Amino acid sequence: MTLKPIVWLALLGVLAVLFRPTAVVIAVGLIPTWLTFLFDRTPEKFGVLCIGSLNLAGLYPVLMPLWIQGHTMERAMKALSDPTTGAVIIGAAGVGVVIYAATPRIVSLVVRHSISREIADRERRQAELVAYWGEALTEDAGRHDATVAPALKHSPVRLRR
Repeated sequence: MTLKPIVWLALLGVLAVLFRPTAVVIAVGLIPTWLTFLFDRTPEKFGVLCIGSLNLAGLYPVLMPLWIQGHTMERAMKALSDPTTGAVIIGAAGVGVVIYAATPRIVSLVVRHSISREIADRERRQAELVAYWGEALTEDAGRHDATVAPALKHSPVRLRR
C-alpha cells in the first residue's frame, strides 16, 4: 500500500470523527452504492458512478436540514429512522439503476440509426455515380484482371482556372 491511500484514509477518519452525524448519514445512505461497488464486475465501475451519484443526490434532503437545524447524532438518527428518508434515498438510487440499465439500449438505437442513415447516403451516392458514369462503372468491380476501370475510358474532366 502506498502513502497516498493511507493519507486519504487518515483524512476520512479525521473527518468522520469531527463530523460524525454527517458520516453516519452518508455511510448508511450510500448502502445501495456500496452494494453496487461489490457486485459491479466491470473495471470502469460505470454502475457505481451512475447509481452512486444519484444516491448521493438523494442524501441532499437529509443532510441539508441536519447541517442547518443542528448537527447532532440525535437529529441524524431521527432522519435515518424516517421512512420518507429511506424512500427518497432508495428512490434516487433506483433512478440511477434505471438510467444505468437504459443507457446501453438508447446508445445502441442511436448508433444503429446513424449507421442506417450513413448506409442510405452511400447507396444514394452510389446510385448518382452509376447514373452519371453508367452501368459500366459496376461491370468490372468484382474482376481482378481488369486493367482499366470503365470510368477511366471516358475523357477526363478539365478544370478551368
